[in-house]
Amino acid sequence: MNIGLLIIDVQKAFIGHRKGEKEYHNTFEYINETATLFRKAGKSVIIVRDIEGGNDDTYQNVEELIVEDSDIEVLKEFSNSFWKTNLETILKEKNVDFVVLCGNAAEYCVLATYNGAIERGFGAAMLQHGIFANHTNGLVDIYNNRALISYEVISYMLDN
Repeated sequence: MNIGLLIIDVQKAFIGHRKGEKEYHNTFEYINETATLFRKAGKSVIIVRDIEGGNDDTYQNVEELIVEDSDIEVLKEFSNSFWKTNLETILKEKNVDFVVLCGNAAEYCVLATYNGAIERGFGAAMLQHGIFANHTNGLVDIYNNRALISYEVISYMLDN
């Protein structure tokens, strides 16, 4: 199995207003530490940005997201990160067959991309503690009804 990490829509326009929240800091800790694991293992880290027809400063990633030169950027205009993008091509070129998803928002783009991955034959799981939600119930729904993977399991998988 070859796994890749998808970090979805962690942009000023969508979550910048949440900086004071405890969950904001904790979620980024999980996202950044998981991305570090992937990079150290030589695995793909793909940053997906939703530009919704624009690409000004508000559509840039928030400062809390650690981005490295080796990361791949995919721009999208729809909820599903696979729809009308080159994401599937990138994953196939990198021989990725399983994706770990994190970012914003559980009820929308993360879920749509999860479903898009499954529909295209990729294995997929949500990063536990690495997902923002617009509503608490959205996060609970993801945790109860979708595959989750923890930082600890990812660390084990990448070490072995």
